Amino acid sequence: MKFADTKPSRERTNVTTNTACTSQSRLASYSSRGLALLVVSAVVAPSLLLATETQATAQPAKRKTLREQLPADAQKHWDTALALYQRSQWDGARTSFNAAYEASKNPRVLFNVAVCEKNLGRYARAIDVFKRQLSDGKGQLEASEEADVKAQIQGLEQFVSQLTIEVNEVGADIYVDETKVGVSPLASPISVQLGERHVRATKPGFADAREALELKGGASGRVSLKMSPMTKTSLVSVSVVGPTNAVIKIDGKEVGPAPYRGQVAVSSETHQFSAEAPGYVSATQSAIIRENEGLNLTLQLSEEQQKGKLIVGTRPEGAIIEIDGSPVGASRWEGALSVGTHQVVVKKQGYYAWSYDVEVPKGGARTVSAALSEDRNTGFVPWLIGTVVVVGASAAAIYFVTRPKDEEPVKGTLPPFTVGTPSMRF
Repeated sequence: MKFADTKPSRERTNVTTNTACTSQSRLASYSSRGLALLVVSAVVAPSLLLATETQATAQPAKRKTLREQLPADAQKHWDTALALYQRSQWDGARTSFNAAYEASKNPRVLFNVAVCEKNLGRYARAIDVFKRQLSDGKGQLEASEEADVKAQIQGLEQFVSQLTIEVNEVGADIYVDETKVGVSPLASPISVQLGERHVRATKPGFADAREALELKGGASGRVSLKMSPMTKTSLVSVSVVGPTNAVIKIDGKEVGPAPYRGQVAVSSETHQFSAEAPGYVSATQSAIIRENEGLNLTLQLSEEQQKGKLIVGTRPEGAIIEIDGSPVGASRWEGALSVGTHQVVVKKQGYYAWSYDVEVPKGGARTVSAALSEDRNTGFVPWLIGTVVVVGASAAAIYFVTRPKDEEPVKGTLPPFTVGTPSMRF
């Protein structure tokens, strides 16, 4: 196995065999075009291209190797990757190089990840990794290193094709040869290897859509996948009379604003269609969706009642009923009031006043009964006055009946005056 530097700017791995040294000095003289040809030839005879940084002739001090730049945990993955690569175990080496990159985030490690992908025959993935190295290493890679990576990409591009994948459902997972490449809709074509490719789209609730195609060098491809629901559906249209901002719900789940038009699952069980809007009473209708039979529904919403009913009864009869300070009736009153708290006062002469705060519910009724208690203190005055009158009248009657005869008036001689005979009592 030969280990080689891709350019004087790449760092050499600690391999001490004479074969590796000879290969390194030979590869250092390749031009960019020669590098591209090297990658092409590597498809048949793969070799590991390890990133190195060769000493500058003007600087006698030895610079750190790429391995020495990595943290300790990344060095362990790096050593494992080299050992696997030497045994031509490309997939294991790729995994370990990836682990070394994740532990260090050193973009130069990605070069070896891409080489492993290329040795596995996954040229499209190799290109993606090389492009990732350019992106992650922007500002860190030297100009010569960037040129080297671009040359590798150029050499591999003749072994891949651009494939456009279209799916009729949004949010479907897309796979090429059972490797996930994205979620529909894809923003741009993807790079795939030449040959027969198998494309698949999958989404919960839908049957998988599949298609196979043959891609040849220099040609692009296009696949259109049509996914079908696993459950049968029928078209349902729901319109609303009343508000313009109503929201439609199907089986309690919001599906969009009114008017609504969409597919609903066919079922022997009824579906609940409802419409809601602020300030309006919700409307609901049940319906069964049948196969190949469309359904048109119209839901009418009415404004919510902003009033409630209050019923007031009194005992005893004849009590005056006041609501919020205004008389509204006597004995019994029933009527509509605005929603909220109202003060009810019931009065009757000779009884204590009754007062209560009542909460009137929206669209509902509230009943209250006022039982008044008699005020006995206010009944003493007329009782006392009546008693005095009766006693006084009785005393006067007794006086006139029992008074003596000599007290009878005597007619005088000087009419019309009358002179009474005085009587003295001791």
